[in-house]
Amino acid sequence: MSLICTFVHGYEGVFHPNGELPALLKSSKDSTTFYSYEFPRNPNEFSTTNLKLIGEKPLKSAKNFDALPRFGFTGHSIEDNFIYCGSWNGVYKINLLDFKCEGLISHRLMNDLHGICISDGIIYTILTGKDTVVMTDLSGEILNTFTINNDISSIKDDHELKDYDWRFISKQFRGATGNFHFNHIQVKGDEIWLTSRNLGCFVVLNVSSGRVHLRTINQKTVVLLHDGVFKNNAYYFTSIDGKILICSDMEAHNPREVFDDVALFNRDFSSKIIRLEETELKRQPNWCRGIDVKNDLIATTIDGLYGSDLSFKLLVINHEGEIDLVKEIRWEKIGDASNLRYVTGFDISFIN
Repeated sequence: MSLICTFVHGYEGVFHPNGELPALLKSSKDSTTFYSYEFPRNPNEFSTTNLKLIGEKPLKSAKNFDALPRFGFTGHSIEDNFIYCGSWNGVYKINLLDFKCEGLISHRLMNDLHGICISDGIIYTILTGKDTVVMTDLSGEILNTFTINNDISSIKDDHELKDYDWRFISKQFRGATGNFHFNHIQVKGDEIWLTSRNLGCFVVLNVSSGRVHLRTINQKTVVLLHDGVFKNNAYYFTSIDGKILICSDMEAHNPREVFDDVALFNRDFSSKIIRLEETELKRQPNWCRGIDVKNDLIATTIDGLYGSDLSFKLLVINHEGEIDLVKEIRWEKIGDASNLRYVTGFDISFIN
């Protein structure tokens, strides 16, 4: 069993990297290999980078950052032996055979990418601060955009969005971005399913009709949904406060709950919660992000919150909370810690 994991890191004050920075790892029980890449930030760096730029050059109106945003890879998605990794201002196309980058797909509507999805050669990303789904082809051309409004309606191809080069606009505040703070994104037929951290549920967009509806979750505790994956006919999510949420259409019968006829009630997805502090880990991690499932095993990353120790961990458990793997990733073994504020795992996948 091997895992790939993308991770991000942020710095105090003004930080200008010299060369490549670590952003991706491949790990088994016996070894861990790290991979580094260039991360152009300011407009002029897009013309001097060694990366192959696929898509749009920076607009002439683009400005330099006052303080550089985080580095590294965020959400990722795999198709045809390539892993597509999100970053602050683009999607990196990386060959899974040798982990070399074959191009940086980038255009003006890529900013602070969270979850990403690739399906049938189309990359789905989110302009999180504007609650906008962006569809991009592999040549970097914008195909469609859908902005979700507060009243759960959508606007297709809002041209005002293109007045700015969002790649060079920073988020200099903590917490949620946009009205919904969309994180996980996946495509199911004609629908795009988004998880909203602020609402704690799915927001579902039909691409053909432009109609939007909610799919709610019968939650039994406070959760802050982040990443998700659909496996074994169920949705598996992380809650950043150290929980795994398993949701499905099948009604979960809790022995503490007795009801006459559940069909009388309005209920959408049922859920089961795995609290990591109640597993063999025996503690609540300070962060939890990224998820994948293989058979009975669940992989996630834990710890790495701002201001904590400069490390995070890979965690693999089964549905009963028994630990299959826990591995600490310490920054001192992979990079320069000068001015480093935090390092944290972002997304994780099982690979063969």
